[in-house]
Amino acid sequence: MPSSIPEERLIASAKGGDRQALDELFRRERPYLFNLMCQLSGDAVRADDLTQEAVIAAFRKLGQFRFESSFRTWLSRIAINLFRMERRKTPKHESLTLETIWVPGEDDHPERKIIKSELQWCIRHNLQHHLPRKYRVVLILRDLQNLSYREIAGILGCSLSRVKTDLHRGRRLFRAQFVKEKCRAFTDDYLCICEGIVDL
Repeated sequence: MPSSIPEERLIASAKGGDRQALDELFRRERPYLFNLMCQLSGDAVRADDLTQEAVIAAFRKLGQFRFESSFRTWLSRIAINLFRMERRKTPKHESLTLETIWVPGEDDHPERKIIKSELQWCIRHNLQHHLPRKYRVVLILRDLQNLSYREIAGILGCSLSRVKTDLHRGRRLFRAQFVKEKCRAFTDDYLCICEGIVDL
């Protein structure tokens, strides 16, 4: 099926039972969804499972899609809700290791890949262990996924002003941790004093 077919037509065809349209729709969104789940969970294996679960859930609920938002916004809402439900079933804090951090893209320079991996570790460590959960998701959606305020409000089911407020406060807290290096993870070989502390 041609990839140039507009999303609205694909959704209408998929809702009508066209399997090719459905496959094309999810093929387009799967890389974005996997990336989002990686950034939220910090684990490529968990992200892959969550992506698959979100696609299955979206397939089952496709008849409920009313074009009130973009398909990506609707799909993101499903995926984030699944992520939150999974988090409730697992320990609130899990130690991170460099080996489990997913590094997107290919790079022929080993040194750059190591630096990028270490920097991503520090960013993700800050997001997961030094920020309240309500700020973590909005920062990932805005600063890592580049979604608009309106899209984020649609995904999280809140007002634009709430998104902007949480983003401002989250960025300020993140900067205090990351730039001022209050977290020992940046100076003590990635062993932070917060390891083992219950998540915020």
